[in-house]
This record gives sequence, C-alpha cells and structure tokens, in this order.
Amino acid sequence: MELTRIRRTLLVVLGAVLAVGGCASGAADKGGGTAGAPATPAAAVLMMDDITAVFENGATVPQYAYIADLHDGCGYTAGWIGFCSQSGDMLGLVKAYDAAAPRNVLAKYTTVLQRLADSGSEDTGALGGAFVRDWKKAAQDPVFRRVQIQVGHDTYLTPAMKLSAQEGVKSELGRENLFDTALMMGQGSDDCDGMVKIAHETDKVLGGNPASGVDEARWLARFNTVRQEHLKHPCTPGRQNDWPQAVDRSQALQELADRGEWDLKAPLTVGADFAVTISRPQD
Repeated sequence: MELTRIRRTLLVVLGAVLAVGGCASGAADKGGGTAGAPATPAAAVLMMDDITAVFENGATVPQYAYIADLHDGCGYTAGWIGFCSQSGDMLGLVKAYDAAAPRNVLAKYTTVLQRLADSGSEDTGALGGAFVRDWKKAAQDPVFRRVQIQVGHDTYLTPAMKLSAQEGVKSELGRENLFDTALMMGQGSDDCDGMVKIAHETDKVLGGNPASGVDEARWLARFNTVRQEHLKHPCTPGRQNDWPQAVDRSQALQELADRGEWDLKAPLTVGADFAVTISRPQD
C-alpha cells in the first residue's frame, strides 16, 4: 500500500535526521540529539506519531488528508495534528510546503491563510469551495506528508524533548506524555494549561523531579493527575467545553505506565476509550 511505503520512507528519513541531531524530531538515534535533549530511537518517534493519530483521528497512522470545520473557533482543522487555519499554524505548514515543493496545489491559498491568521478569523468560506479538495490532493504527495511530520515535530516534539532533559524524564512513554500535552494544551511557558505549567506544578507537589531523584513512575502519575485537573477546569479560552471530555487521552497514557509500557514497543494497545492496537511498520 502507498501509505505503508510512506511510513517506511518516514522511518528512513527520521532515522537519518535523528542521527545527525536534526530538528525534525528534536532527538537523535543512538546518542545524538538537539541541544540538551535525550536520545530517542526513530521507531519510538514513529510510535509517538501513531499514538497521536489514535488520539486525533481514531486511526493507527497519521491522517494527513483529514480536514474539517469543527465549529470550535479554529476554522479548518486539518492534517495529522490538526493544523488550524485561524491560528496561523496551517499557514506555517503551507509556507513550509511551498519551500519544499514550489507551485504545489496549496500555494495559491497562502495570501488568504495569511489574512485569516492576521485577523484570527475562523471563516472557512474565505478559502473557497475547492480548498478541501486541494488539501486532500496535496495529502497524496509524499513531500507534503513529510512536511506535516516535520512541522509537527519542530513545534511540539522538540520542546517536549528539551523539557524531558530538564526534568530528567528518560522513558519513551514519559516523553510521549510531554509531547501529547504540548500538542494538545500548549508547549510554551506562558500557556496557562500547557506542558511546562503542568510539569512545574508536578515538581512543586512532589518537591522535585526525576532529575533530582524523584521516581519517574511516581512523577508521571502525578503529572497525569495534574494534567487531568487542567483538562477538567481549563483556563485556556474556548476550551471549557471540549477539554473536559478529553481526559481519556491522559488516562490512556497512564494506563500504559500502569502496564509497564515504558519503551513504547509495538504492538502497543492504547486503552481507555480508544481500545486500539498499534503495530510497528514493517521494514
């Protein structure tokens, strides 16, 4: 299948990027990595991407062609991590695609996406009736798929890996928890429900972190407890209705910890309300 071939290609590309410490993943295979970030094998990064697919789209591989107006203030939500037309992250993705593949089918929308991002508009009609079709067409292009992965990693996985180094989180599952929190709730220090805030609150409750000697399993369990409280009572504007319904995301990751799935080896069953088993792409 074409999707399987793309996954194999991504494994090779990620392995090469990780080995030289590139920013597409924020980590390196077998000893390298971004500044201050621990090493993460390419296979584990692929598993993290697949877990994201489970949480975002109920699928076991990234859904590059997904696009919908969820009427949640984001305009169009599209791609494997839900790039948003209102916030500007879809604009950043399309610009990266333009740089990698000039004259692509989405290039003509850059001006409108810029206007939507500048005004914070959720108007999907401004993009015209052909935008959804063109997005799905672009998703058939291996270059667009690779760009989606790279932009997602640069934006969320790299900060998660850096924070894992600071906090002393060494397991692949612990890093996945940070990655998923960053992706869903924000990766910056000023995000009131974000990854950094939750990690610091966890440190305060426990009087330290794995870097200072706190057991990682204990720290991660508390991290998930704190995260679930933020999900149930978010301070992030516009999330009071949907985030309380998404605590199963954190619960599913805690279930993996309870089962001892620290290295994210396939096959991996994601529980809670998801009940999906992810298998490793075949070489």
